[in-house]
Amino acid sequence: MSIVRSPMTLVMLTIFTVMVGVASPYPGDARFMPFVVGIPAIGLCLLQLFLDWRAGEPPEASDNRTEMEKAEERVSKMVGRRLDFEVAHDAPDVTVIENSDEVAHNREFIIWGYVLGFIAAILIFGFWISIPAFICIFLNREAHYPPLKAILYACIGGGLMFAIFNFGLKLKLHPGFIADWLF
Repeated sequence: MSIVRSPMTLVMLTIFTVMVGVASPYPGDARFMPFVVGIPAIGLCLLQLFLDWRAGEPPEASDNRTEMEKAEERVSKMVGRRLDFEVAHDAPDVTVIENSDEVAHNREFIIWGYVLGFIAAILIFGFWISIPAFICIFLNREAHYPPLKAILYACIGGGLMFAIFNFGLKLKLHPGFIADWLF
């Protein structure tokens, strides 16, 4: 019986442990970011290993139920009482249409566009303009939030980031090339 459901957890634990180990002899300012990223990640990896160990054998290996029985159980857990699905015996089989490679590539290009656009916006306009703009655009276009709700969440997110970095961490982030040029 394997306690690790995903070997990626062990790979990530190794990477973060080595990262923290390598950064530990560095001066305080140089090891700050590896510690901020690595120590919580080590804790989360250890937590995942513990949860895998407690869960024991993966449910896929010992579960001999049909898909219908599994679906009944999931829905019963959601509604809080036992439900039985009644299925017509003469119903035609449902055909599942898989996403084509073209759709997958389009999604990948969209994500890369967001990432590269965000990096370019940070370089040009700085963090304080790019963060709320990115949140607003992403929520409106991808999550289909109404414009006012997206603007509200963008202002809240930008304000939280400003408070965390300026007042909590006392870090000065890149103001952007346009801001440097104007001021």
